[in-house]
Amino acid sequence: MNTPFVKPLTVKDVQSRLATMQPDLSKGTRRVAEFLQANPGAVAILSAAEVAKRCDVHASTLVRLAQNLGLSGFRELQLLLQAAIAANMDAVSASPIVANGRQQTRDRLRLRLLAESGRSFNQGASEAADRYWLQNPDVEFHAELHVSHSISAEEMAHRISTVAADSDGLILVAREHAAINRAVKSVVDKGVPVVCLTSDLPTSGRTAYVGPDQYASGSTAGWFCGRLIPPGLVGRVLFVCSVPFRCQLDREQGFRQVLRSEFPMLSIDEKVGSDESVEVTYEAIRRYIAKSGPPAAIYNVSGANLGIGRGLEDEGLAGKTVFVGHELNANSRMLLEKGVMDVSLGHDFDQEVTLAVECIRMARDNVQPVSRITPSRLYTRYNCAIP
Repeated sequence: MNTPFVKPLTVKDVQSRLATMQPDLSKGTRRVAEFLQANPGAVAILSAAEVAKRCDVHASTLVRLAQNLGLSGFRELQLLLQAAIAANMDAVSASPIVANGRQQTRDRLRLRLLAESGRSFNQGASEAADRYWLQNPDVEFHAELHVSHSISAEEMAHRISTVAADSDGLILVAREHAAINRAVKSVVDKGVPVVCLTSDLPTSGRTAYVGPDQYASGSTAGWFCGRLIPPGLVGRVLFVCSVPFRCQLDREQGFRQVLRSEFPMLSIDEKVGSDESVEVTYEAIRRYIAKSGPPAAIYNVSGANLGIGRGLEDEGLAGKTVFVGHELNANSRMLLEKGVMDVSLGHDFDQEVTLAVECIRMARDNVQPVSRITPSRLYTRYNCAIP
């Protein structure tokens, strides 16, 4: 008979017990445990329904896990995590730091992440911000997330102005649009640094850009498509995109350049709009194949990889049509492991959020930060399990 746990008093207690319990947990409960270990800050502030959704389990699984830890339920687990965050923040705020030979109290930095992208991308960026907040309690991070097709450029521009008015700095993921550029310039002119994350707005007057060289990412995708297609095969490449993000435009340019210069037997047949929606992308892929036949390769510069994967599977083309996309998340990992997707180009959200915060700190100290180009990560079925 198992001896019940004594009620945990600290986050360290919770982490230690999760590690002990993991071998005996069901698959769903293990996903919750892994999410809690990696993102205690997110679990502290998200609703039970949202945590359950992210872990693909029923909310009752959260309650059972908390009770197995020795707590009354999920709410008591949240209170423990929130108390730990509050204690860390109070300790940092109260502790003096030395600057120019004098003791000063560290100011808490109020930062906002404002992003419009696909759901998986938004989740990855938000979780990285939560982790940074937990590890750096002198920074208060809040995220506002929108799926691209659910918000207009004008609405996004309004949100930029509104969110920035209540922050010390803004980390932004937004499409290329005149209204958004104007909003960013206005915010920066008022003294609030704006750092673009993964998708740049170079004509907006933003403070800095942090993320991969997207032209190089597109060139890499073009090279993989060309090399993975059997030699001598003349074929069409289907290009999938969504709203006009700068990162997608840069990826397309790099992709086209490599195909023209190194793989002239391949041509981009046409573009298919994903709208960052699995359902929209799935239907678009099926319509294209019904009209034009199977493409030799598909390059997805946007989100909704799952829609492409399902379309290829239902058409019997999984493993036959080369499929290259972006981001490593639960959906793309599954597609890679099944052999439906060949390569995914990812990046390190944690590194990028850290660099973005550094840029904001520099700007607030009246030092002009330089943009930071981060390395892309290449994932296949053989290394996609690596976090």
